[in-house]
Amino acid sequence: CDLHAWYYSGNMGLHKDMKQAYLWCSKAADLDCVTGMAFKGMMLYKGEGVDKDETAGAAVLGVAAGRDSAFACYILGFEYFLGELGLPEDNKLAKYWLTKALELNQDYKKETGPGFADKDLDECKKMLKELEG
Repeated sequence: CDLHAWYYSGNMGLHKDMKQAYLWCSKAADLDCVTGMAFKGMMLYKGEGVDKDETAGAAVLGVAAGRDSAFACYILGFEYFLGELGLPEDNKLAKYWLTKALELNQDYKKETGPGFADKDLDECKKMLKELEG
């Protein structure tokens, strides 16, 4: 379920390739991998490796978040915090999604190892601190 992320970021000896990242996150999403769904939604929304389709991207991202993807929840929280991806700036929703992302990430790490990237985890905690302070 991680091949798409490796192509997206150019890790694990693979060159950064957005078209391959989109291909593999689509395959992962088709197999019910919620992280693949989250990446697919984000890539569709931004037009990375695929023609931009904000409506489809938002829908896929919402499905992934609703199915407990920590990464999708993080993206929604981040975008509500900034008021981007076509979402309004909304501190209440940002706090909800960022808190859910942290909770899901902790549960995920207990069961399977690493959750979403450390830099995203640090950013998530920073935004929550700002929202609570």
